[in-house]
Amino acid sequence: MSDEQNLIKEVNEEVRQDNYKRTWNKYKKYIFFIVLSLLIGVTSVNYLKSSKEKTIEKQSELFFKAIEYIDNQDFENAKKLLEEINESQRSGYSDLAFLYLVDLVNKKEIDLDLNELELKKKSNLYPLVILQKFNNEINLDFENIENIDEIINLSKPSSSWKYLAHELLASYYLKKKDIDNALQSLNTIIESDEASEYIKERAKTLVEIINKK
Repeated sequence: MSDEQNLIKEVNEEVRQDNYKRTWNKYKKYIFFIVLSLLIGVTSVNYLKSSKEKTIEKQSELFFKAIEYIDNQDFENAKKLLEEINESQRSGYSDLAFLYLVDLVNKKEIDLDLNELELKKKSNLYPLVILQKFNNEINLDFENIENIDEIINLSKPSSSWKYLAHELLASYYLKKKDIDNALQSLNTIIESDEASEYIKERAKTLVEIINKK
C-alpha cells in the first residue's frame, strides 16, 4: 500500500472517529436518559411485583388466622380480621373474607350489616353474594327487599346463576302469596335440561306442596 493510500486511510479513520465522538457528544444525554428510564422501569416493575407478592402473603396469613379463630369459636376476632381483609380490596382474599363474613352472619355468630362490606361488582363472587343477601332478606324482612331487580337479572336465561335465582325468587313469591310467579320460577327449573337433578328435586317438592294446598 502506497504512502498516499495510507494517508487517505488514516484521514478516513480520523474522520470516522471524529464522527463517532460528535455523535456521542450530541446524543449521549438522550442515551443516558433512555438507559436510566429502562433501569427505573425494570426496578419499578420488580418493586410492584414484590409489593404485590408481599400483600398477598400478608392477606393469606391474616385469612388463615381468621379461619383459626373461627375453628376456636372466637368469632369476634375472626370478624375483625375478615373485615380488615375485605376492606383492603387488594387480592382475591378480600372476596373470600366477604363470603366468610356472610356465612357467620347467616349462622348468627356475629352481628354485621352486609351493606357495609366491600365487593367489586366485577368479582366472580358478586352474583353469589347478591343471592345470599337476597336469601337473608327473604327470611328477615321480605316486605322491604331492595335488590329484587338484581335477582330478576340473575334469573335471565343467559345467566350462569339463573337456577339459584329462580329458586330464591320462588321462595320470595311464596312469601308474598304470589303463587303464579312462584310456579313459573319453579317450572323454569324443572323443565330445564341443564339444571342439576338436586335443584330440580327441590323445585318438584315445592310444586307438590303448593298443589296440595
